[in-house]
Formats: sequence, C-alpha cells, structure tokens
Amino acid sequence: MRILMLGNSYTFYNNLPAKLATLTGAEVVHHTHGGARLSEHLNAKTEMGRKTLTALQDETWDYVVLQEMSNGSITARKTFLSNMSRLCGKIHAVGAVPVLFATWAYRRDNPKLSKMNISYDVMAAGISEVYHEAAEQGDALVADVGLAFYNIDRDGQNPGAHNALYAADGSHPSEAGTQLAANTIASVILKDRQAQSERKAPSTLPQVSATDPRLRILYLYKLLKQYTDPDHSLSTNQIRAIMEEKYGLTMHRTTVPSDVALLQAAGIPIHAKRSSVMLYHMEDTEFEIPELKILIDAVESSKFITVSKCRRLVDKLTSLTSIHNAEKLRRNLHISGRVRSGNEKGYYIVDAINDAINERLQISFLYTEYNEKKQLILRNDGKPYIVSPFMLIWNGDFYYLVGYYHEKNRVSTFRVDRILMQPEILENPAAPIPEDFDIAHYTREVFRMYDNQEQQQVTIVCENSVMKGVIDQFGTDTSVKKVDKEHFSTKVNVCTSPTFYAWVFQWRGAVRIAGPESVQKEYEEMAKHACLSKSTLVVN
Repeated sequence: MRILMLGNSYTFYNNLPAKLATLTGAEVVHHTHGGARLSEHLNAKTEMGRKTLTALQDETWDYVVLQEMSNGSITARKTFLSNMSRLCGKIHAVGAVPVLFATWAYRRDNPKLSKMNISYDVMAAGISEVYHEAAEQGDALVADVGLAFYNIDRDGQNPGAHNALYAADGSHPSEAGTQLAANTIASVILKDRQAQSERKAPSTLPQVSATDPRLRILYLYKLLKQYTDPDHSLSTNQIRAIMEEKYGLTMHRTTVPSDVALLQAAGIPIHAKRSSVMLYHMEDTEFEIPELKILIDAVESSKFITVSKCRRLVDKLTSLTSIHNAEKLRRNLHISGRVRSGNEKGYYIVDAINDAINERLQISFLYTEYNEKKQLILRNDGKPYIVSPFMLIWNGDFYYLVGYYHEKNRVSTFRVDRILMQPEILENPAAPIPEDFDIAHYTREVFRMYDNQEQQQVTIVCENSVMKGVIDQFGTDTSVKKVDKEHFSTKVNVCTSPTFYAWVFQWRGAVRIAGPESVQKEYEEMAKHACLSKSTLVVN
C-alpha cells in the first residue's frame, strides 16, 4: 500500500508520515512545506505543483491525504471547496482514494482566535463541517482529526487534556496531538482497506452472472417500473430490445406475456392492452404524481435543507416514478435562491436528537446566533445547553427541538440549524414528558417556535376583520371577547419576540397590544428604533 500526503507543517510535525506508516504498514510519502496551501499542488508553475502533479501521473498510489492550511478551510471556504474538488478529481482519475485530513481549531487560549473574532468551538465546528462538505462533493473519505481533538475536551472542563494536544504555539500539534492525528487517519484508511478487501473476497454464495436467464423476471420488473406508466406503454418488441440492450438477455416474443403473467400473479399492477400490438405498463403504486410534487415542493422550499442535500433528495424522490414522470417533475422544478441554512450537518444533528429521544436520554449541545458583524457566536456564554428532548417539530421553514431545558427548569424550543455540532448524548435519563403536555397547544402558544424565550400572556385588541388572522395563528379554540361593535379581544401566550411583534405590526394598527405594560413599552421602543430620525443616523 502506498500513501501520498499533501499538506504543510501540520502534516510533517513530529513526523506524522512515519507514524502513519507504522500504523498502516504502508509506504508513506509527503509533499509538504511550512504554510503550504492546497492550491500550490494544483499549480504546475510552482515546484510543489510540478512535483505533486508528476507523482500523481507517473506513480501508483492507494490513498492521497489532503490537508489545508490551519484556517484556510473557513477563511477562504469557496476556494478551499474548489481546490479540494479539483484535487479529488485528479486523485480519482489515477485510481486512488482521496482522504481529507480535517484539522483542528487553535488551542482555546490562542490569541489568534480573538484576532479572528471566533471562538474555539465555532472554529472547530466550522472546520469539521466544511471538510465533510468537501468530502461529499469530492466523493472522498474524511479523517476528522479536528473532531477527535475536540472530543478530548468537548465541554472545556478538562483543560489539561486539551492543552496536551498542542505544541507551545497553541496551533501545531504536540507529540500526543500528532499521534492522535495518525491514529485517526490510519483508522479511516484501514477501515476502507478492509471494506475493499471484503468486496473483492470470493463470495460463499454461488456465483451468478448478470446475464443469468433466471434474472429475467427481475429485470422485467425493473424495466417496466422505470420506463412505463399509465401514459407510456411498451410493446413486446420494445421490451425485448431494452432487455437485450440494457441487460444482455434475449427474450422470445412468447416469453414476454408469460413473464408478465408471473409478475401479475405476484401482485405487481401491470396492465396489458391489445391494440395493433400488445402493450404493457405498470401503475404508479408507491406515489401519485401530485403526491411526489408536494413532497418535492416541501423539500425545495425548506430553508433547513442545504442546496446540495435538496438536489439529492429531489433525485431520490423522482426515482420513485417512471423516467417520463420524473422528467415532468424536473421540468417544473426550480431550486430557489432563497436564503438557506449553511449547516451541512443538519441531517446528523436531527439523527442524534432522534436517537436520544428514542433512548430517553439527555443531550448536551452548544447553541449559536450571529452578531452584528455576521460572525457566528455562542449563546449562554459558551456553556452547553443540557436538554431532555421531547420531540422534533417542523414549523414554517425550520426544524425545532422541543424539550426540557434543565438550567431554566422549563420546556423550551431550539432551532435545530442553530445547534453548533452534533449533540452529545449523555448517560443521564431524560425528564419525562408531562402527562398534560399538549404539543398542538404548545406550538401555538410559543408562536412559530421562536427560539427558547419564556412565554408571556399578552392581551391584544383586534378589529373584527383580523379574526381570520387570529384563527390562522392561534387556532379556532382561542377564546375571544367582544369589546364593541368593531373590536374583540383575546389573551394569547406567546414569546414576545420580534417575530410576534412583526405579526402585530403587519396589521397596520388593526391589532393593538393592551397589556401587560412591559410588552406595550417594548413594542413602542422597537417601533421608535425602527424610525430613527435623519439626525440620529446617517447612512452613506
């Protein structure tokens, strides 16, 4: 086995290549120098680029390990993804497997973090996320060394173990850090090597050729499922032609109806119709076209699902019908340019939360927001939230976690895409869902599930024309009281957030806040700040 490592000092520090060679038994070669960027390996005009491109072209490699500069993956994200994609393409072209060496965040006390205006946790999450995104785009393996570093001291309560991974500069790895990196990379490579070996190993089952006539009935089922629907049929000769072209099997014309009859006997809804020739088609039994369209629209309109995952989900949904119907669905499809979540790990966060709900265990996670500089920062002073998860709810454009927030001793809501990394599932049993907990009632009260603020009872006075809006928002069981011929009042339990105030404001005075006084004042202050005088604020 031969491994090529492309990187910088993070790769050659403490002789990582030699450690990897010892663990894997491979010959390990590295093309590195201090401060090197991946772009150099793509540039034939540089010495490093010529060396790397020649090695890829003229030598045989099993794995090529790619490592970007310490913060390059997050400070130049688009460039990083582009370079990774190009390198992965070149590596695949020569029959090797790319392995992305996801690096670590600077040590918690490293002054570089404050200069970058970023926290240790946010840097660690950002690096991990973008390397996984690059791996997805480049069909590569990920050796998430940074996550291994992070998990040594996930909650910041073991600074000794954390610091032991770093050299004195708080950036490069110590001997222990390099060994952890070697172990992580070796584990990924050896696991893939084992999987390759198992795929190549002789099967204990009898060998079956892809053109074995016994497979004909299965191929016929796949063929009819893919190429036919109630509007598109195939004749006997067309079936025979596709069977030979696609599967290499020759069918006699009398075999087609007998095989169709077998599928019909098994309950497969195949319809046969005689015109000038016999025609066959299969019904869409899994989903009707309007059902698929609704599902695709839901995926496409979701802010929670990233663009790349949206495309993959749409491809999976369109594969559930014939190629003709799939083309109709794609023709009317538009992956909108609306604002979407940048969190590629959303699927895995949801999966971890779901596991914790099923296992009835508490979870711990870091929760984020953006500051005025559009920088991702941690809430709760960087301390983890400990929550007993009750359920996941889709509301509006986002997924929300509903659970018992132990620090505040209350049921709270959290937007899933604002959870920094995959939550840690704790060993502590989760608090049980209260017997009188009504999720439908709760979601109305929380008012579009806005974050994890406390609820208040607010009295609003509305013009009669707003009744439809109140019912749409709070439900038909909301109690209302007549004020006069033109107005009614109601009391609602909401999070007094900008979302709630925006709902009030959209009615242009037809909805007024009657109490409590603190909510009235907060709303008035928001309106005043939204209408700053020209003398107060000058915009160039």
